[in-house]
Amino acid sequence: MVFLLILITLIIAVTVEIIISKSRKPVTNSAAVPVFNKSSLHAPEGFYFSKFHTWARPEEDGVKVGIDSFALKALGNIRVKSILPAGQKVKKGDSIIEAEVHGQKINFRSPVSGVIKSINKNLCNGKLNDAYGEDWGLTMEKEPNMIEKLFFGSEASHMLKTELRKFKDFLNQASFTPQAVGVTMYDGGNFVEGVISSLDGNIIKDFENEFLSEKNNV
Repeated sequence: MVFLLILITLIIAVTVEIIISKSRKPVTNSAAVPVFNKSSLHAPEGFYFSKFHTWARPEEDGVKVGIDSFALKALGNIRVKSILPAGQKVKKGDSIIEAEVHGQKINFRSPVSGVIKSINKNLCNGKLNDAYGEDWGLTMEKEPNMIEKLFFGSEASHMLKTELRKFKDFLNQASFTPQAVGVTMYDGGNFVEGVISSLDGNIIKDFENEFLSEKNNV
C-alpha cells in the first residue's frame, strides 16, 4: 500500500513538472549572439596596425596588408568590390580596397607606402570573415622603414581599445531608430557585432570619415 502511494505521488510530481515546463517561454541565450566589446578585440602577434583600421604584416617575400577586426566587428557585413592592382604605387593613406556595406560604398586606406606586389583574388567580390587569416587584401614589396609609426603589440591593443571608447561616443551621437536601440546595446555597454548595419541615414559614410580617413590618423 505504501509503495502504491509513493508511486502515485511520483507520477503526479512528474506530470506537474511536464505541464510547467511546457508552459514556460523559451529563454533567449544572449551569450550566443556575437558581442563587440574590448575583450573581443585583440592585436595578433606579428601584425602592425594603423588608425585607418588596416594592418601590415612583414613576411619573408613582402608585406601583407588587410582590414582589421575592429572594422569587421563594427560594420559586420563587409563585401569587397575591388582592390588596387599589382604594380600600383601607393602612399600611406591612399584608398586601396573599395568595399560595400549594406549597399553603401566604403573605402579602406593603406597603412604603409609602397608598391603593390599581388592581391588576394579570392577576396574580390567576396565577404570579409577572417580578418587576420585567409581574408587578407594584398601584398606589397618590402621597403626600408615602411612599418614605422604603426602600432604593435601592447600599443596596438591600447589603440584598439581607445578606438572602441571613441566608437561608443560615436554611437551615442548617432541618430538611433526605435528598432535599433533594442538590438545594438546590452547592459555594460557591449554592442552586437555589425551594430552599424542597424542604423539609418549616412551612418556608414560617417563611420568612414571618423574611423577610416586621414582625420582619424592625425
